[in-house]
Amino acid sequence: MKRSLLFLFALAMTFGIANAQYSVLLVDDDANGSDESAVIDTALAHSGYSYSVLNIDTNAAPSYDDLKAYDMVIWTTANDGVSLNLWDVTDTAGNGPGSIKFNEGLMQYVDSGNVLWIDGLDFIYDIYGGAPDDFNAGDFVYDVMGLDNYVAQSKADDSVYVGLPMMLKASTNTIISLDTIQWQYSSLWYADAYDIVPGAVSLYNMGPADYDFAGKSSFLYFQNVITSTVRLGKIGDGSSFQQDNLDIIIGGMVAAAENGTFVKTSGLQDVTTNLNVNVYPNPTKGNITFTLPVAQNVSLKVFDITGKVIINKTIASSNGSYILNLNGVQSGMYFYQVTVNNASKTGKFSVVK
Repeated sequence: MKRSLLFLFALAMTFGIANAQYSVLLVDDDANGSDESAVIDTALAHSGYSYSVLNIDTNAAPSYDDLKAYDMVIWTTANDGVSLNLWDVTDTAGNGPGSIKFNEGLMQYVDSGNVLWIDGLDFIYDIYGGAPDDFNAGDFVYDVMGLDNYVAQSKADDSVYVGLPMMLKASTNTIISLDTIQWQYSSLWYADAYDIVPGAVSLYNMGPADYDFAGKSSFLYFQNVITSTVRLGKIGDGSSFQQDNLDIIIGGMVAAAENGTFVKTSGLQDVTTNLNVNVYPNPTKGNITFTLPVAQNVSLKVFDITGKVIINKTIASSNGSYILNLNGVQSGMYFYQVTVNNASKTGKFSVVK
């Protein structure tokens, strides 16, 4: 029987290999008795990160107070797709754009800039029904999850193959070294295929090349929400489960989250409404000017296009203005995150030399 919300946050396992200060919560939101959370649990143990496991009943969800102690939440639905705790089930698509959203505690967690990774089958089907479905700006899954179109489901909509044979590493994937993802059976049924919004990053796309929905994403991230509509807990080689490949994926994704790859660019409480960002490039240097509504200490991070933090510093500003010299920074696209009193403003800028 699953543990209820007495929140026996099972042993926070700390191993010394990774940063013990970065913590992960694994939420098992599957009422079908799958063993997938157990093998993800093992992969987290192998990663060396501090983590806890929460197995929840079908009518309960952790509150923000329960979640906020963790830097990252991995929420697995395995093969369940009925009344998931993931969603705010009081809302339906009929209530208008944006009405479908995560449960209240999880919404607050995501809006606070923490990283959420949802993995499993049918969590989109659970709330939207079958494909196809188009989304637009204003829809929660478009704005927060980076889903433009819900194109199809494997096995339900394909014809060349019966189910999804594999996923292939996308060219935009700089996080995980594994080139191909397969399962311990020959194909995966009911994996969702998406077109994604500008700015979303695909990690793995459907394959092989002659598959009906080849090139459509099933594993992506947008800002600080990761979506993988597959069963990573069943990863394998077509005949048997492979823990080592799951370890590569889980360890790589948690490390990327710790290193700031998943950059929050909207939805945070924003007190820096008058923040202006300008870049003044010339052939030899560029400066970025932050003008703030108040003079106070400001935390500044700058990320390159892969998510690597290249600048991380505290700015002591006496007049509300600070100029960051970009000498030595190569031409390209960058992200910034400025934090004042726990509220953040984020965006993009280009350096041209």
